[in-house]
Amino acid sequence: MIKLLIDGSEVHLAADISLEFYDRNPFFTSEGQHTLDIDISLADPVNAVVYNAMHRIDVTGRPQNRQALLYCEKGIIIKGTEIILEIDERNAKIQIVSGNSEFNFLVGGDRYLRDLDLGDTGEITLEDAKRSLYSHFPDFDYVCTPVVAKAVISNGVGNELHSSSTIYNEVNEVAKATSVNLKSDTTICPQPYLIAIVARVLKALGYTRTNDAIASDVELSKLILVHGYKTTKYNEMVENWTVSDFISEVEHLCGVCFIVNNTDKTVEIQTLRNYYKSAVVEQIKREDVIGDINKQYDQDPPDNMVYRNVSYKFPDTNFYKIYALDPDFAKRIEYVYCEPKANTSSDYTRLYNVWYTIIGGEPPKTSSTVTDPPEGAYDSYHSMVAYYDRLPVQIPSSGFMWLPLEFPFIIRTIKSKDPKNGVFNPTRLGMVNQFGPRVDETSTDNMELKIVPIENVFCRYHDYYRYPMPIVENGQGDVGTVNDEDAGKGVVERLFNSTSTPSAKDNMYVGFYMGVSKFECVGETKDDKYPMVPVTINSRLQMLSRPSGQPAQGFNYWELQRVMFFDVDGGYDLSINSDNGMYNTHWQVPLELDLTTIYVINFRSLDRRDARHIFNIAGRKFYCQQLKHKVVGGKLSDVIEGTFYPLKYD
Repeated sequence: MIKLLIDGSEVHLAADISLEFYDRNPFFTSEGQHTLDIDISLADPVNAVVYNAMHRIDVTGRPQNRQALLYCEKGIIIKGTEIILEIDERNAKIQIVSGNSEFNFLVGGDRYLRDLDLGDTGEITLEDAKRSLYSHFPDFDYVCTPVVAKAVISNGVGNELHSSSTIYNEVNEVAKATSVNLKSDTTICPQPYLIAIVARVLKALGYTRTNDAIASDVELSKLILVHGYKTTKYNEMVENWTVSDFISEVEHLCGVCFIVNNTDKTVEIQTLRNYYKSAVVEQIKREDVIGDINKQYDQDPPDNMVYRNVSYKFPDTNFYKIYALDPDFAKRIEYVYCEPKANTSSDYTRLYNVWYTIIGGEPPKTSSTVTDPPEGAYDSYHSMVAYYDRLPVQIPSSGFMWLPLEFPFIIRTIKSKDPKNGVFNPTRLGMVNQFGPRVDETSTDNMELKIVPIENVFCRYHDYYRYPMPIVENGQGDVGTVNDEDAGKGVVERLFNSTSTPSAKDNMYVGFYMGVSKFECVGETKDDKYPMVPVTINSRLQMLSRPSGQPAQGFNYWELQRVMFFDVDGGYDLSINSDNGMYNTHWQVPLELDLTTIYVINFRSLDRRDARHIFNIAGRKFYCQQLKHKVVGGKLSDVIEGTFYPLKYD
């Protein structure tokens, strides 16, 4: 006999009640357990009391978020939250949601991050801020690393900051400094760890984390949300997304799924890659299979685990335009592979091989009388050509020098005189498509991520030292990148003539906070004059583009750029397509599944089965998408309908 308790009070169900309930696998869908509609008679006085006589015209209130328990003599069928769908004069119609379905209902589409109480940092002293720089989550939920609230790029080209830029959490840059101290007058702006925000959101919803794959991952746990909001409240450090959108974006970025246990109100954050590593196998004998097996072909794969065509939804800024190219535009480019010609590691990191290929020989030296780049540079600038420098280079002094230069280079700027200020724009290279999309032309599925990598620019300290900082895109006041020609413009001039681009509020921005170091890179050793600084990156692979190349300043045009590979263990790369990027490291699920074919199989079982397990049915292995149970004539049926994906290699 089927029984129902609502907040501990028994509800009388019809003796011959029939209903269906589902147990869905969070590996394939964000849904969990739920029933279909359950009809409850309000003519029964006991039920009328439980439902507060809601069928009467003078009663306007509706009970919400009550605990429901549906059970029978075999045990609990489903335990979760009651949803009242409909009331009329005679009946109430409800559903019961549990697990991930209950979680989705409670967060709902109308609950926003800034509506939740996520707590605050408390007052942050300079000493607190300094301690955060030497710590990580979970010891600190935030870090006061330097962020560029208003980026003014020197000469308006390249990625080196002008001294007029505004930096929050600014540090004293002192030669030979062995520790970091923040400036006494700097704006303190704590940058929260992504996983700290996740934990606080779950706590605000009444859940606790168990087996947190983000917190336990060395790299993902270092992701911080970069912002420019002057606040100590965590719910004001993030954009005001719905909770469900935020959780979904975190799942997609980190390659995880949230598995909700309704019994103890816990959430396990599990990686898609390891989901089935230690899964239990449910054995279904051939004689327990009932009727024909229904096979459905050419099905769409589950949205939450397929990264076929995936891209970051970047805002339209000058940096992001070269961070990711439109796939159709990228196809029109001719790609040339460079021969190794550099004789020193310094020349190699300054992309001597690329310049040699562009010019067709050794790059000439500039002088007071020879200031223009060769004709080959102009030809390349006006051509749809990009250059790869991916071969290891033999450096006489140190053997082979190799950096993972997996992305192409173009001539970003060619020498020209700015008609507005008379300043020469030097000739330099730029790396393109480092954070470009993954394209699978065999699929029409598309996934756009709204949590995107930060823009990195370089802070200049004296003539010998530059280290990366993140640009703030979202914050209070004038944030983002501002070109020099915007200086001094008023409201109308900026509205209608500005060269800077507004920030995109529908994005959140993440980078890896790497702690305090000298920003030492592969192939170089920094001596004692280099100070220790806080480092935040979007990738270990960085490219510096310097602001000027006038001969009077002693720089050759081909020495104005430099590639660097941060010398730390691990991948730390938010690019999608690199060897250590997000697809290979976190998104690619090593499963031989046929996601286009679905098997619908009915089988008999006296035991409850778990949709998260592997199913061995008559000698064939499957992953389960969902299990459908039925109550017929007031009794729980022992026939279960399962929907499965077959393993290819089985």
